[in-house]
Amino acid sequence: MCGIAGQFRFDSLPDRSLVEKMAKALIHRGPDSDGFYFSDRVGLGIRRLKIIDLKTGDQPIHNEDKTIWVVFNGEIYNFKELRDLLEKRGHSFYTRSDTETIVHLYEEYKEDFVSYLNGMFAIALWDDKNKKLILARDRVGEKPLYYFHNKKEIIFASEMKALLENKTVSRDINPEALHYYLVLGRVPAPYAIINGIQKLEPAHIVVVNKEGVVGIKKYWELSFKPKANFSEEEAKAKLREKLEESVVSRMVADVPLGAFLSGGVDSSAVVAMMAQNSSKPVETFSVGFDEKDFSELAYASIVAKRFSTNHHEFIIKPDVFKILPKLVWYLDEPFADASIIPTYYVAQATRSHVTAALTGDGGDELFAGYEWYKALKLARLYVAMPKILRGFLSALSSFIPNIDERESSIRYLHKLKRFFETQAKTNKSPLDIFMSMTGGFTEEILHSFIYDKNFSKSIKNISARNLRQEKIDEYDGDDPLEALSFEQFSSLLPDMFFTKVDRCTMSVSLESRAPLVDYKFVEFIAKLPFSYKLRGFKTKYIFKEAMRGILPEEILFRPKKGFAIPLHRWIKEDPLKKEITRVLLDEGFIKLGYFNKSAVSNLVLEHMDGKKNNFEKIWRLYVFALWYKQFCI
Repeated sequence: MCGIAGQFRFDSLPDRSLVEKMAKALIHRGPDSDGFYFSDRVGLGIRRLKIIDLKTGDQPIHNEDKTIWVVFNGEIYNFKELRDLLEKRGHSFYTRSDTETIVHLYEEYKEDFVSYLNGMFAIALWDDKNKKLILARDRVGEKPLYYFHNKKEIIFASEMKALLENKTVSRDINPEALHYYLVLGRVPAPYAIINGIQKLEPAHIVVVNKEGVVGIKKYWELSFKPKANFSEEEAKAKLREKLEESVVSRMVADVPLGAFLSGGVDSSAVVAMMAQNSSKPVETFSVGFDEKDFSELAYASIVAKRFSTNHHEFIIKPDVFKILPKLVWYLDEPFADASIIPTYYVAQATRSHVTAALTGDGGDELFAGYEWYKALKLARLYVAMPKILRGFLSALSSFIPNIDERESSIRYLHKLKRFFETQAKTNKSPLDIFMSMTGGFTEEILHSFIYDKNFSKSIKNISARNLRQEKIDEYDGDDPLEALSFEQFSSLLPDMFFTKVDRCTMSVSLESRAPLVDYKFVEFIAKLPFSYKLRGFKTKYIFKEAMRGILPEEILFRPKKGFAIPLHRWIKEDPLKKEITRVLLDEGFIKLGYFNKSAVSNLVLEHMDGKKNNFEKIWRLYVFALWYKQFCI
């Protein structure tokens, strides 16, 4: 795992000092070594975290005649097979690293080289003969890549902060990206929060020629057709086989290796496969809280005992007031998923024992694992009810108190309350229903109450709903719920969850690997009937059935919690309460010109007084304010 950066100037020498500064800004991603390549047009830089080929694998790496150079962040899991293929075709290798396969693949297949890679990667490849730069990102977006270009140059880096070392890049906010952040809780690719900067989307490459022409193309499409004609027993057997192959391929490392273990089905399945294929106990890591409603340590302990892992548990008491500004800096952009905090702590604890860790990321998106799939099915039944019965149920739900739905014994009643509230407003498509159920901002609320009137007018044609619909329109299947699942896989997963895991693990120089998103495994799951994933109100049906007899029953059928923390409580207590109130009601924040002062004030005071649960809305505004202070002032 590494951090990469570089510059391609179209009519002059690269700025060596800039490339070195950009690489230095990424030192947390690669503390072990740095490396550079400079020619008459390009400069490539890297900070390396050594995982494979510790002695000879330093980058940049070149081909036999040094006309092709590459810097690369990630891992190529099929590199041994690729190396055998390339050696048979006459290519000579001077390292044992997975990186070197990339330059030789390019010699053989030119821009199609990425199609042969199975792994997670962000790649910058320089073709010196043709004066051509190629940037590539892996199929599912595990590894990030930002870039900025104008008439004179293109610069790129693993993190946005490195691009800001170039003083020609402005610090102006992209208003479209800000709107998407407030609605979605993250800035979706290809957008970035800073004007002029873009994120390369998953499964895309950028090709830049010597005239400065920038071309972008997609090299992989996930298809859901035709559906496989497997019986359930056949599907379960093949699922286990392909999962094991994926896990085993990610256990190759020349450094200590472990796994995150939350006690959920996804991470537990990964640990089970690791244990079956390891000659020594698997190192597993979990974090929990004193608040038992939010701690999953008991479940993780059950799994650890079942597979005799060398288990490490950590009870954390996060100092949110202290740690959040640090995380905002690592994240580069406003990011509203509060689980970034426990993710950072588990990464920090894990790094003290191992250098690479497998995770269970991707399972919810692949197997329809989210609770709101049940709500969407319930919505179909609700719409079919007589109007008078719908009105009665909605009125009855108003008596349920406003609390954080993840705490207390009435958490499911609170979910029903939110369901009936949103159904009173919409009976439209699954996407509309889903977006209305968010605990964050809807576009209607932002434009009607939260935004400054002038700002609202300036972005009136921008729609996060349309952005999500565009992604849904790429789906080639027949099931509306599966279409929404595809949108979650292709947008929420890379933009939210892989961003979170990448930044948290890289902040402590830890490599994370996600076996559940191996593209061959993903393609197999996509071809299964959606009824195998969501069976009635049973989420992850086929995955759980495949793991029956391997994982304990109490893990397979436990209530879903998610990696949550009790921030709803904490922001009502000092010093966080005082700080949030001060920041959001400060005249300087309002004078940015985006928000209505009285609306923000009401939002904060309602929550602090216990009248409404506005936590997610307040959190998005607060994180944006912290981000702005660090990156724009």
